[in-house]
Amino acid sequence: MIKANYDEKEHPLLMDMTFFPAPLTGTVAAPASKSEAHRRMICAGLTRGTTTLSGFMDSADMAATARCLKALGATIGQSGDCLTVTGYDRKIARLPVLDCGESGSTLRFFVPIALAMAGGGVFRMHGRLGQRPMDVYRDLFVPRGVRWRMGVGCDGAAELTVQGQLEAGHYVLPGNVSSQFVSGLMFALPLLKEESTLTVAPPVESASYIRMTVEALTQSGVAMEETAAFSWHIPGKQQVQARSGRLSGDYSQAAVLLCAGALGHRLTVTGLEKETTQGDRAVLRHLEALGATVDECASGVTVTADALTGTTLHMADCPDIAPIIALCCQLAAGESRLTGCGRLRLKECDRLAATVEILNLLGGNARAEGDSIVIRGVEKLKGGVTLPDYNDHRMVMLGAVAATVAENPVTVAGVQALNKSWPEFIHVLQSLGGRAE
Repeated sequence: MIKANYDEKEHPLLMDMTFFPAPLTGTVAAPASKSEAHRRMICAGLTRGTTTLSGFMDSADMAATARCLKALGATIGQSGDCLTVTGYDRKIARLPVLDCGESGSTLRFFVPIALAMAGGGVFRMHGRLGQRPMDVYRDLFVPRGVRWRMGVGCDGAAELTVQGQLEAGHYVLPGNVSSQFVSGLMFALPLLKEESTLTVAPPVESASYIRMTVEALTQSGVAMEETAAFSWHIPGKQQVQARSGRLSGDYSQAAVLLCAGALGHRLTVTGLEKETTQGDRAVLRHLEALGATVDECASGVTVTADALTGTTLHMADCPDIAPIIALCCQLAAGESRLTGCGRLRLKECDRLAATVEILNLLGGNARAEGDSIVIRGVEKLKGGVTLPDYNDHRMVMLGAVAATVAENPVTVAGVQALNKSWPEFIHVLQSLGGRAE
């Protein structure tokens, strides 16, 4: 059964780990899409029925969403890679406590849901989550009578308490903030008694994640009429319907292996769908722009490259893959520029600064210019360093893949951060020929 508190003892990871230069070869299945799993789990939790999601991969972020669903009355069980969610079939506590761990998606999705279903809740946040911006919701809900208080719990964890009833009405959100705020309202507004409208003002960033939420909801029977671009009419009193199925492979995690292919490893990644709302599918387009060859066929996706050439890539709609793309740029001839990276500063760590620091520590040549990363390609990474503990799963994977093509081993501190999204990453790397100890 998925844990209410993710148990790292079942996924032991050493604090420090050294990765060695080594060729990677083989075929591997992409883990389930974390973004899709969040959304499908929430839709399942809002039903009066039972939903089974196969291909599920447990992680700390998934456990956070499961805890919040349980706090709102859902029942959740897991057998192998099958997750079963029975929608709110239990009484919801008054002002329920929702422990979001370090998951920004979980926090931002559930604030409006809790207001709609339970008149609010106490949201517990760990790591840097309490520092991530929430003023979009505060400025939206407080004028509508919601009480909002940010504080600290008895154990020092940040806590956000919201009290009040989410009101139906006309909601306008800026498009240059996290799409998670948009998705949170999309989940909650259909549950209200009266109809609402929701508009996202241009320019709209991370549009693919908004489309993913719309897809999950409409496939679960929720009516959402798009009356204009990024503007929806949402009827009230809707009943979300249970929809079982298999979760798609995750382009965000697969990007790590696809980029490794562009760096000379012989890898094929299976389980990735061509037709998808996942914005991180852009990894294929970006690698082609750098000079790689992408082969998509029934047996999977294979990326190869004789040589890479620097270019300019816009990352605003796919910020999670920017660090691993930056590694490919560092080993491409000439200069590369990754633009639209500002939101990287608001992740588990300041990923913009961390990516630049890692590349330079490895022997590269990178710098930050505003919201861009500018990279001057080098022929080889020296390695032979210990990377800081950023407590960020993306930084761990960046360091691990960089080590496979460096001249010397690379030690990565804090690899337990992989529990957040891909606890089996090191095992996957080793199964492909990677060396880690």
